[in-house]
Amino acid sequence: MPDDLLDYGWLIGIFAIALILGPLFALRPTSQKRGKVPMPEDWKARLARLPHAACIDDAQRLRWHDDVESFWNRVTVAGCQGFWVNADVRLTIAGYACLLRLNAPKGPPYPQLKTVLVYPQPFLVPQTEPDEYGLVPDEPIEQIGESWSGERVIVSWADVEAALMGDAVNVLVHEFAHQLDDESDDASGAPPWRDADRWAKVMQAEYDTLQRHRRPKVLDAYGKESPEEFFGVVMEAYFQRGADMARHHPALYQLLEATFGLSTEQVTWRTEVLVAP
Repeated sequence: MPDDLLDYGWLIGIFAIALILGPLFALRPTSQKRGKVPMPEDWKARLARLPHAACIDDAQRLRWHDDVESFWNRVTVAGCQGFWVNADVRLTIAGYACLLRLNAPKGPPYPQLKTVLVYPQPFLVPQTEPDEYGLVPDEPIEQIGESWSGERVIVSWADVEAALMGDAVNVLVHEFAHQLDDESDDASGAPPWRDADRWAKVMQAEYDTLQRHRRPKVLDAYGKESPEEFFGVVMEAYFQRGADMARHHPALYQLLEATFGLSTEQVTWRTEVLVAP
């Protein structure tokens, strides 16, 4: 066979491989590899612009900065469906994850966590739980966040932005509360460093009260699902509706303030979108 035909054949083969593999690579999360993204020089100033940054004192801020830096260097944050993860996205995720554990024993934050996936909007996931007839529905369900057994967190960035602007739902706080719960070996719906007796007494009383209320004023009714989801819902209200919680659930607010070290009654929300999804 002439050499020019052989060369032409190689080109056709390479082009065919590109057509096959191109879409597969396009489906990969869009982010840089772990440890390859340097923190911006002004990262501390950017963290300070998060709404809840004003809720901590100077000593807590030093701990916060150390944990955020550790989180940044160890946890992969990747975008899905074309969402690009920039420094502000990474810092927002790391910042809120680490605000939850300011009172935790010192050590790497979320040691089991490997990856955070960020979708631009709520995403669809297959249903795995059977209905009342024992059948698993074919239709997927829309989610704004998920936490997978300590190793992975998934969030909708549109809902992160909404929380920064004062929405009652804070998907980062909710899902990272589940991560803390996964670190607790002796209880469901609790951080590992809590005052166990006080936590059990207050949380059980509040959980029982929520079960009786058809239209609760502060806590989302989704918390009725289980102690684990109740913990996530309670943490969202603590961060997003601190003043309302302190007024309507004083014992609960005092418990969370003592456990997590944040005074969340006064928060100044963002008025502009941080990163457009």
